[in-house]
Amino acid sequence: MKESLKEILLLGLGAVSLTGEKASELKKELLEKGETVYKEGSIKNEELKRDIKEKIKENTNIKYNHVTKEDLIEIINSLNDEEKEEINKLLNNKSSNSSNEE
Repeated sequence: MKESLKEILLLGLGAVSLTGEKASELKKELLEKGETVYKEGSIKNEELKRDIKEKIKENTNIKYNHVTKEDLIEIINSLNDEEKEEINKLLNNKSSNSSNEE
């Protein structure tokens, strides 16, 4: 009986010891795996950012035309009354917003 009790006690101590060792190994393995996944994610994130910037550059055209006062007058004269009214509203809103800010 003493021998059985001693064996049970030793089994328990062995289990605790082994569990602690395995827990340390598992912790180390999980930390390494987490770091690896984090680094891979960071790399993929940077690649994605770069790809998005490239796609934006490929699909964006910025065209600038110099417009003279005469060109602008001609464009305004070619507009219908409704379009002219809309421009007047925009200009009036802009000028009233500017005077409110001052």
